[in-house]
Amino acid sequence: MTPPAFRWDGSSRAVLGDALLRLGPNRCVAEVRPDEVVLTEPPARRDRAGTAALLECGAALSTVWTVVRVLGREPLVSFRADPDRPDVVAVVGAGAPRGPSTAEWARYAALRKVGEPPPDGLRPVSLAVLGALGGEDFWPETAVRIVRPEWTAVLAQLGADLTGRSALLVTTTGDSRRHHVLAGAALHTTRLAAATRGFASRAVPLPVLAPAERARHAEVLPGLPQGLLLVGLATAKRRNSR
Repeated sequence: MTPPAFRWDGSSRAVLGDALLRLGPNRCVAEVRPDEVVLTEPPARRDRAGTAALLECGAALSTVWTVVRVLGREPLVSFRADPDRPDVVAVVGAGAPRGPSTAEWARYAALRKVGEPPPDGLRPVSLAVLGALGGEDFWPETAVRIVRPEWTAVLAQLGADLTGRSALLVTTTGDSRRHHVLAGAALHTTRLAAATRGFASRAVPLPVLAPAERARHAEVLPGLPQGLLLVGLATAKRRNSR
């Protein structure tokens, strides 16, 4: 017997809405249709935030993917172009039934943790922890790698001071709008993986590089750098002394 097609009803919409709320106010807009979720990038947001807006759309994509999985369906992600809707960056449908794994339930529970304000400081973690988190990335055309010592000088030129910090670098194989969205999804999914293990994190977007800069950095960095993820144990907030 063919299973019934998935439809976003009142209860599933409520679950999705609560999950997207964890992303904060500056998120990608999610249009929930009867059988799919359309993620759009408001032009005003793009003009103000540039690539950072697409990384936020990627975080929304990761969130929708996570919700579809805990609802027991296989997510179907597409980046189809719509000439009448240039603001559309991704579409997520619900495919065949498949029960969520324990790890996917944990990732869903971690949405609340990731939505909390980032900590003031992060104590470094081991390379083994960073390697395990990088291995959680499943988004195509992306890679999440431990920042190597020889990369720090280049990343410092891009405005990222990694002295005494544990960091992961997210790169893509291309530099299109789709790649920026995928990078945001990889960043967010890795943040969820860190939260499930009890670690805090902070995403750091990297500036868009001109072709000449990209070619120069390609000699040192693997792939095209899109963002950094600082990972660690949250340090207690200091009280103001009187």
